[in-house]
Amino acid sequence: MKKILEFLSAIILFTSCAFAIQDNFEKPIILEPNEISPEIKEERYNPYSKESLKGVLTKEYDLDSIEGMFKEQQTIKYKRGIFQETYFQENIINTLNEDIEKNGDKSFYNRINVIDLAFRGKFKGGHENFSILTDVSPHKESFFHRLILDAYVETDRIPHHTLLFGTSRPYVGYEGGTSPHMIPLVFRSQSARNFGGVRKTGIRLKGNFKYLDYDIGGYSSDTYYTEFFPGVETDIWLNFKPLTNKEKAKAGHLDIGAGFQAGSRNGHDFKVASTALKYDRQKFTISSEFQYADGSNGASGITEDTRFGYNATFIYKLTKKLHLVARFDDFNNNVHIKNNNTREYTTGINYYILGQTLKLMLNYIYCQNMKDNDSHKIIIGGQLLL
Repeated sequence: MKKILEFLSAIILFTSCAFAIQDNFEKPIILEPNEISPEIKEERYNPYSKESLKGVLTKEYDLDSIEGMFKEQQTIKYKRGIFQETYFQENIINTLNEDIEKNGDKSFYNRINVIDLAFRGKFKGGHENFSILTDVSPHKESFFHRLILDAYVETDRIPHHTLLFGTSRPYVGYEGGTSPHMIPLVFRSQSARNFGGVRKTGIRLKGNFKYLDYDIGGYSSDTYYTEFFPGVETDIWLNFKPLTNKEKAKAGHLDIGAGFQAGSRNGHDFKVASTALKYDRQKFTISSEFQYADGSNGASGITEDTRFGYNATFIYKLTKKLHLVARFDDFNNNVHIKNNNTREYTTGINYYILGQTLKLMLNYIYCQNMKDNDSHKIIIGGQLLL
């Protein structure tokens, strides 16, 4: 009997120790789907999956961005080599135009305003970017001279600054330096169409601070590779932001801009002074710009004529996607000629289907010409950024 009790005691003691040891084993760690590391998520992510492609149509688009809707699908990331990532983008602006002269003459035509092909990316480390933008629109007067729009490399290694080398669009006036994909109407203002909107080759330093942004550049006065270094020019743009982030939430966003361009091209001197104001609060945006030129070297070519232009634009946001736009635009092509002003009164509506990547525009323009017949324009425009 004694031996039986000893045997049972031994069994109980052994099983208790076994369970104690088993309880001390660490349980395996199982990662939940939302706990997967970013590196593994990136490797598993498929930009061509049904969910990813569906997200192109459902995601929120920023109206201050002109990245294409298929940027993720057209981005290539590299594990080796000098590039960190590269991507392609295709941009199209097309318009249907109905021109009506005062004498009743009409003309209707379709115009492909922009067909851009872009190749952009980052170098290893993420501090240096590059951009190559080409214009393959069929209507240009000189296809090969205007083929290359942007061709530059930039770095942000200097705190609060970006240093750019190459060909880009400098700020000669606010709208003259803005991408055509970002302007609120189909066409730029008259002064921007004459003084700005062109590419120059040189060096730019762009600064970004709490209350001040600036853009300072030295360039060849050539435009679109038509001449080899016919002179030099300097372009300066300052943008003051007097409201802090807390004040913006209550009072809105205010930008006060001023700029100056001076240079010489083949012995022709030119100087352009610009001032601009933009105020944005909730549903309203108001902007205005005044430019005065003693000679200019913009999209309308080199000239020594004295010219000026003023415009004011009003935007009311009915919804996030539907905006009403109105503009008054006055331009004098030569102040030494009497009654030489051309005024454009524009009303329009913009429908941002997918932000700037897919939008429709309807513009009506009444053109009052003091030295020629008045005219009307009805323009339907569409923009697609892929």
